[in-house]
Amino acid sequence: MKTNKLFLLWGAILIAIATPLLCAGYLSYQRNHFTCDAHAIIVDEDAIMDIITNYSFDGGSGSYESSGKYIKGTQPALSTSNNVSFNYWYENGKMIMVSNETNELPKRTEPLLDQMPDFYHLRDRGISIDIVRANAASYYFVYGHTPVFYCTKSRND
Repeated sequence: MKTNKLFLLWGAILIAIATPLLCAGYLSYQRNHFTCDAHAIIVDEDAIMDIITNYSFDGGSGSYESSGKYIKGTQPALSTSNNVSFNYWYENGKMIMVSNETNELPKRTEPLLDQMPDFYHLRDRGISIDIVRANAASYYFVYGHTPVFYCTKSRND
């Protein structure tokens, strides 16, 4: 009888120790392995950029893909796209992303496109951003204490 009680006591102690460790590991995995999509419409004085974006984070490396259209005044819509591969890590609660490779179209400069951070245009450029979990299925991307966009998880990780 004493053996069973001792076994149960040690079992309870092991479970009490393992549970927080497993929870911490799961939360860390979720923080570093997710994919999300966002739809953004950026409006300037006489131009509109309507894009759909996809961010993918996988344990320190990630990718950004976007496609959409750029409309200036009454001119025909210009197709836009961009693919950026990047590395990321966390410092002081913020995510630091540094681009490895970019493939932006159109290749010509447009005033509205020039207002986007260098991270999206040039290689080896970084951006510091807060990614705040809004709920179980979405995130806010916050830049300079301002929510930039809302990103919905696109797959269960």
